[in-house]
Amino acid sequence: MGELDENTKPKPLDIFWHRYLRRPYKLSTYDHGGGQPDQPVIILLHGLASSSANWDPLIPLLKAKYRCISIDLVGFGNSPKPQWYKYTMEEHIRDIRRTIRSLKLDEPFILAGHSLGSLIATRYARILPKHVQRLVLLSPPVYAPLGRIADRRARQRTSMYLQAYRFLRTHKRVTAENVLRLSRIVPPMKFLVLNRATWLPFIRSLEQCIENQTIIEDIVKVKAPIDIFYGIFDEVVVPYNIKQLAKLRDVTLYPLKVNHIVGKRYAVAVAKVLTS
Repeated sequence: MGELDENTKPKPLDIFWHRYLRRPYKLSTYDHGGGQPDQPVIILLHGLASSSANWDPLIPLLKAKYRCISIDLVGFGNSPKPQWYKYTMEEHIRDIRRTIRSLKLDEPFILAGHSLGSLIATRYARILPKHVQRLVLLSPPVYAPLGRIADRRARQRTSMYLQAYRFLRTHKRVTAENVLRLSRIVPPMKFLVLNRATWLPFIRSLEQCIENQTIIEDIVKVKAPIDIFYGIFDEVVVPYNIKQLAKLRDVTLYPLKVNHIVGKRYAVAVAKVLTS
């Protein structure tokens, strides 16, 4: 992978403050405005190896009703990229909680997440129920334990994805540069934004938050109503697994004729539900 450049090398004070004193990071946030002072806030968490730019097609469609705030997850976008992080769900949540607290919001907000961000948003809503009035999940990569998947084809597809993720993580010849070259010809990987600084956050978040996920257990404990959007052409989602979530309390599913990326058609469909 090579060395990190000067802009991504941690400063001594950063190491002391965040690594040894374990102080959470304040992540990069973008307040896009919109809405009126008394209208609700929606906070947006992007997907794996992406950034707040993930939400560019959706935000203009929501600003008439919501104050929109997007956050770059730790390890991605303009947020810190500590190489000592394990990028566990707990670390992601800790930094997001610190960041949201800095916004000094007076009322509960809508929390939306795409892909990895949907898994993190669900855990946040579970452990901080008073903060979240509504949970919106886009393309959640729901991979239940194989022994709990009754449908044979869904079980095989889930197993295939998990094996592919493990391959990415464990083969030393697989680097960010190789993945980016591969993404030009493999549709499911076109949404990844990888470089030397984000490679470690990518593979560790992949293992800690996606492979070893607990979204089903988290959703059971969430008190807010949940809207789940997913594409029937999504390259990394198992529709059967998502449909099982509809059996849980206060969950509404919205299947769409889209793929994994939040493009124009995807954004219009989500905005229609959130602004109705």
